[in-house]
Amino acid sequence: MHIPDGILSTHVWVPLAAGGVGAVALAARAARKRLAEESVPLIGLMGAFVFALQMLNFPIAAGVSDHVVGAGLLAVIFGPSVAMLCMAAVVTIQALVFGDGGIAALGANVVNMAVLSTLTAWAVYHALKERLPNVAVVAATLLGVLAGAGGAAAWVMLSQPYGAKFLGAMVLTHFVSGMVEAAVTLAVVKTLRAAGLVPGVAKEVAR
Repeated sequence: MHIPDGILSTHVWVPLAAGGVGAVALAARAARKRLAEESVPLIGLMGAFVFALQMLNFPIAAGVSDHVVGAGLLAVIFGPSVAMLCMAAVVTIQALVFGDGGIAALGANVVNMAVLSTLTAWAVYHALKERLPNVAVVAATLLGVLAGAGGAAAWVMLSQPYGAKFLGAMVLTHFVSGMVEAAVTLAVVKTLRAAGLVPGVAKEVAR
């Protein structure tokens, strides 16, 4: 899902960069209280876990790659604001240190994975967690992945002469990887909840 430089047009990546900065700033402000309440070591551990998983990726087309996103996992465990900050940090470090995703495209990648994926995952989880907690985790993860992939496809299609086939390829490949990620996310959430490390997650998820 990382978009490299040279793919997005200026009229696409500039507003996305501004939007990404604004979204991260709002998340930082909202996360102040949450960061004080949560276990900082667990936040660091889960951020590092997502970072490592995201390094394993394979190309789809037009320089866009498919990989584990991790936004659903972080959103379910920590809520949207902390999850957005973690995801933004992961995406930024990958771009600046490892060249995974472009510098000019950094705003787009932050919007896709830290904003669209995270907020979609949290909204789905929040809507379903009381009635169907396990389904909520799976659906949140999958739809979060697809939201980010849809965003990436949209920005590329606005910049390059690609048609519906590109969008189809993005959705199909990320649907498959999203299902795998959803299963992994549910397993991790159950493990953490059973160990008493995530008091904010519904108890039924651990069953």
